[in-house]
Amino acid sequence: MSEELLTEIRKLEVRLQEFIEAEQKATESLRKWIDKLKDFHSSVSKIKEKPELTEKILKLRLESIKAFRDALKEVSKAEHEKSHLLESYGTILLLLEEQLQESKKA
Repeated sequence: MSEELLTEIRKLEVRLQEFIEAEQKATESLRKWIDKLKDFHSSVSKIKEKPELTEKILKLRLESIKAFRDALKEVSKAEHEKSHLLESYGTILLLLEEQLQESKKA
């Protein structure tokens, strides 16, 4: 039983690291999207003064949409990793309780 608990603890450690990395990627991706939105906003404000910027604005709009899609993908991955953490929490709690029950019998 002790080996099983140790295995689950190690699994939790790996899953936590994977979750942290996924969260960092999601955060970076959201920051990139925010930067794209700022670029887009800046260009849209200038279009009244310079109509030739329309093509640039269309390009920035497309880049903004792609950046948002990428951000959503990374957030989704982070949520997936979080679900593994929750699974590990439950398994470890169960194993701790089972080990405690076994030690009381001995």
